[in-house]
Amino acid sequence: MKISDRDKKLILFVLLVAIIALPIVLFINPRNKATKELDEQLVDLNERYNYLKDLSEKQPTYEAEIARLNSERDALIEGFPSGVLTENTIMFLRDIEKSDNHKVRAEVIAFVEDEETQVTEASVNENGEYVEGLTAIKSTITVDYSGQYPDVVEFLNYVFTYKDKMILSSLSMQLDEETNLIGGTYVLDQYAISGSGKEVERVDIPEMLHGTKRLFRLVRDDDGNVKNYWRSIGVTDMDETTDNSDDNQE
Repeated sequence: MKISDRDKKLILFVLLVAIIALPIVLFINPRNKATKELDEQLVDLNERYNYLKDLSEKQPTYEAEIARLNSERDALIEGFPSGVLTENTIMFLRDIEKSDNHKVRAEVIAFVEDEETQVTEASVNENGEYVEGLTAIKSTITVDYSGQYPDVVEFLNYVFTYKDKMILSSLSMQLDEETNLIGGTYVLDQYAISGSGKEVERVDIPEMLHGTKRLFRLVRDDDGNVKNYWRSIGVTDMDETTDNSDDNQE
């Protein structure tokens, strides 16, 4: 088959276009795309570099701020007891009753189950040491009380300034006109943080003796002597040895 000059020129033109286009399609375009991607990555890396450089320059400031915040956190935790014990609460109320400044009697006491909230999870620090998680504790009691008005006021001040964290979340008052006593109900919330490494401080409970040496008090005559049945009827050999002590132990 004979190819005309015109067809030869057309084939030659197509070959020239293919020779020029193929490198562009196969090599130049992918290379340009890869270059563009590298440029974008370079921009991101530059931004990351500048960010890390800024952090590095401010590292001493950040470390000082972290140390300050950790110190404040530790001081805050240290201000809370590590637990609320029932016996501590009972002795707290007893001390209030025995006080000369804020003598308020607890008539009825109702304990509520403690509320516990997980603050931090247990973890392992940079030294490989186990760190116990922190738990916030709220212990609540409801108390029916009575006392003189000045004592009730001092009792409120005593609670608000007590060394352990506590608040009166509810308080009712009313005057008994017959006794001139203030009575009502208060709800006392006590707070603690466990897991801080501190032991629960147990209150010192003194020996408390209650009751009496005798079930019945001795009957005495007008002169203050203990009455004796056998002596009253003139029988002396049946005289009993009598313990004249009927003092209460309290």
